[in-house]
Amino acid sequence: MTDFDLIISGGFLVDGTGSPGGYADIGIINDQISEIGDLRGRSSKQTIDATGKTVAPGFITQHTHYDAALFWDPYCLDAGRNGVTTVVNANCGFGIAPVREKDRERIMGMLETTEQIPVSHQKAALPWDWESFPEYMERIRGLRKGLNVLTFLPLNPLLVYVMGVDAAKTRGPNTEELAEIHRLINEAMDAGAIGISMSVMGAEGNSHVDTDGTPMPTDLMDHDDILNICRAVITRGEGVIQMLPQIMYFGDRSITQRVAELARGTRVRVIHNVFLTHDLVPQVVDEDLQWLDSMREAGCDVTAGALINRGWVEAGIRELDTAAGQLPAVRKIVGCSSDAEILALIKDPAFVREFETQYAEMGAASGAAGLEGQTVIAVGEHPALQKFLGKTLAQVGVEIGVSAVAALLDLGVKSDLDLQMKSPPIASITPDQAVRLMANPAVVPGGSDGGAHTKAFGMGHYATDLLIWLVREEKLKTLEEMHFQLSLKHARSVGIRDRGALLPGFKADILIYDLDQLHFDMSKYEIVHDMPEGDWRRQARAGGYDCVIVNGVVTHQTDRPTGATPGAFVRVTSKSAPSPLMAAE
Repeated sequence: MTDFDLIISGGFLVDGTGSPGGYADIGIINDQISEIGDLRGRSSKQTIDATGKTVAPGFITQHTHYDAALFWDPYCLDAGRNGVTTVVNANCGFGIAPVREKDRERIMGMLETTEQIPVSHQKAALPWDWESFPEYMERIRGLRKGLNVLTFLPLNPLLVYVMGVDAAKTRGPNTEELAEIHRLINEAMDAGAIGISMSVMGAEGNSHVDTDGTPMPTDLMDHDDILNICRAVITRGEGVIQMLPQIMYFGDRSITQRVAELARGTRVRVIHNVFLTHDLVPQVVDEDLQWLDSMREAGCDVTAGALINRGWVEAGIRELDTAAGQLPAVRKIVGCSSDAEILALIKDPAFVREFETQYAEMGAASGAAGLEGQTVIAVGEHPALQKFLGKTLAQVGVEIGVSAVAALLDLGVKSDLDLQMKSPPIASITPDQAVRLMANPAVVPGGSDGGAHTKAFGMGHYATDLLIWLVREEKLKTLEEMHFQLSLKHARSVGIRDRGALLPGFKADILIYDLDQLHFDMSKYEIVHDMPEGDWRRQARAGGYDCVIVNGVVTHQTDRPTGATPGAFVRVTSKSAPSPLMAAE
């Protein structure tokens, strides 16, 4: 009889706690780390020689949207090959349960307009054999998964389920509806949801728009109604409330503070989204940290998700909403049914003027970088257009004597829609802001947004980038510090107690790699055709991990999936904690 199922021998162990690394072996039985130390002479069914390699905990990301992708890719697109072993889905109030049959089209449309998960993909992949959230949980438990999954109960589908779309956008829930919302929140958490999620950005400057161009139900909610809904989790006394009320200077984060104050002392964690870094407004980092520290000093249990890795948005004419927001003119373009229809539209001088006027009056939405700063990265094989490669639309416009909007449309026509553009960096490319944010114990770095916006970017590589950038290149973080930031810090933020570190009794989610062999190409994303019905997405050219292990089973070797699907559904809440409806204050 062997001592272990798997021994990882001879590697440099970085355990994820922030403690100094050292050489040790890891013995695994079933899905759990059984022993760490000198295991020479001990027997195992399988041994992996990690000599000369770093052995570290798998990455955990608390902000993803792989709700639909799980149904066609058990490894969650490029997350699995980049060392992510646990994801948290249904952030920002968007997801696919609960939902009645008559509302499925609307819920899929919400995911398309907010998270840019095409309805066509959802229709092709989702079996829709659930209505309630517990039924959906059972479906997720039964899926083949190459990594571990947690999920929020998203409030937008919940509000539509209880109130209907029109009512949810025009008024708050009445007493009976609020009681039903509370009952369903507890039902979902009994079934395994870690809590509730919502976007509460308000109506102004908000890039989260519905299929009709109006804001989402949660973004229109009165703050008192938000508080009354949150009371379900707060009275329960466990779980997480995830909120997106502000992006840079857009939105109103006072609602986070009100919810956190209401939850003070109840064992309910509030996750605030999102902290960003930006070279044009570096003072935002200090302002955000002062705000967060003031709440924690007052006894509020709040953490903040932060997007700090290097990334950008790419777009062509067909997916222009990723670069120019939800202007009516943009919706006309992306709503066209064929390339011929797009070309006819963008050639029309009246449409060019219409687009210019709208853009001048409304500008880009909060999630967009604007057209002027978009860099031309592809124009097909058209010789006369090659001179524009590497230039911004503003520069192209000056060169040909037109606005950035007209330059965009002109290049779109002349390239036969082969035009591709790259935005300025989403976050600061100087590391000091990122390092300052990570130094705060309540700031959790690297929310990938994975699964969303797949025709604009892929952020499953975020942890790979941070290791390369801040450890290998800038030498501003040690391996020990960075693995704590990317694993255990995320685990603790969402209440996971047995993942995120390499310790006896913890689940065996493990990476084996050579830091010098990790790679990330920052020139442009690659396009891969692995979506439903052969459709395409963008992903970073990134990876380089020798081995990714989930629950004691190897899922990736040298960036290639093994076919193993040992991923688990992870719950962090109890199976039953009844919560009576609390009266509104």
